[in-house]
Amino acid sequence: MTGQAGAALLRLAAFGVAAVLVGVVLAVFAAGASTPDETAGIATLQTAVFFFGPIAAIATLAFIVVLALTRPASLALRRRAARVVAVVYAVIAAGIAALLSSMWWGLLGGIASAVAAALAWWLLGRPEAPTHPSAD
Repeated sequence: MTGQAGAALLRLAAFGVAAVLVGVVLAVFAAGASTPDETAGIATLQTAVFFFGPIAAIATLAFIVVLALTRPASLALRRRAARVVAVVYAVIAAGIAALLSSMWWGLLGGIASAVAAALAWWLLGRPEAPTHPSAD
């Protein structure tokens, strides 16, 4: 049961990181679109599309990898790898929270993802309780 909870928290952390990074793309895009100076606005739009866009796309692809890693069949074999991924997500999410501390949604999303990843690491490290056959 702790493995399933840890996997769910790891998925939540991966989704949170991807969601915050997509939010950054949208925020930068909105800032560029609302700029009255056309040249500065286009430069900001290009930054959103060509710099932050690929970062958000990589985070989304990493979320898909986490989904594959945390399937019940995969998790039984790759528990240690899932714990390493949880540590990586905790560090990334803490960095996002620090970098986006001026935006409330970035700060909260980063903190929530970091906490979820840390709890996933802890739950994935706990041994599974032995299951007893039910008395049918």
